[in-house]
Amino acid sequence: MSAVAATLRGREAAEALMVDACTVTRPGDPVTDPETGNVTPGSTLVYSGPCKVQQTISQASNPNAGGHSFTVQDSRVDFPVAAGPLLVDDVVTITASVLDPQMVGREMRVVELFHKSFATAQRTRVSEVVA
Repeated sequence: MSAVAATLRGREAAEALMVDACTVTRPGDPVTDPETGNVTPGSTLVYSGPCKVQQTISQASNPNAGGHSFTVQDSRVDFPVAAGPLLVDDVVTITASVLDPQMVGREMRVVELFHKSFATAQRTRVSEVVA
């Protein structure tokens, strides 16, 4: 079996494990409602489809800013290779989870991209502010 054929079979296997669903949006220019004058953050949909959330380490960081302590948890979200292209600061929102309904609605920010010639998935590092 060639490396290309093995990679394509690996992609099928990796995608079979992506039982969660998510959207990825890219922050954009603020949008003003012409009727109310309310300004909301703009965003562009980059991806919507299957994914897999993976906890990479069980250690969080606790930065301080503006007199408030935050808890930031690093995780990984796996996407099909064809998803995206994703960029740092894109926002991942979990929209469905077969095995953990508590994940639905969680938002994470892409902090590191993944590139590899024989990739079976995009293993993208994300951060989530949890407290």
